[in-house]
Amino acid sequence: MDMRFNPFTTFAGIFSGAGAALWTLFEYAMGWHNAHLETGAMTGFVGIIFPAAAILWALRATKRAQGGRLTMPQALKCGVAVSAISAAIGIVFFYFYYSTINPEFLELMRAREQDVDVTGQLLAVVMGSFLFGILLSGIAGLVMRTRGGEAG
Repeated sequence: MDMRFNPFTTFAGIFSGAGAALWTLFEYAMGWHNAHLETGAMTGFVGIIFPAAAILWALRATKRAQGGRLTMPQALKCGVAVSAISAAIGIVFFYFYYSTINPEFLELMRAREQDVDVTGQLLAVVMGSFLFGILLSGIAGLVMRTRGGEAG
């Protein structure tokens, strides 16, 4: 079965990237990226809710749009598509964040003897987005996939 374009996948990717960006701005506004780095180190994991919700929503919408059918390859394609859109938003946002909104953040991290730079942080955004997306869509795909006598 061919997976047709599902606009929910695009919307889910936008939700994921925008949600993570807004959460980062909230953390910054609360001072958790500068004055209270310890708090920010703990709350940063809340941002994972956005890609998780987005991928699960996109998988459900894709399955529904295909008449209740979903295969593992389709689930992985959907998760990677959401992750790619989210990563693209993340690259633009975090470049702007590190260069304009909060350039002091990387300096504070270096002062804590952490070897960080803008390129490394942006690479981490992309790699984290794709690895998390593949892992989550793989697990969710195993649970949500259609079993039985379907083709491909």
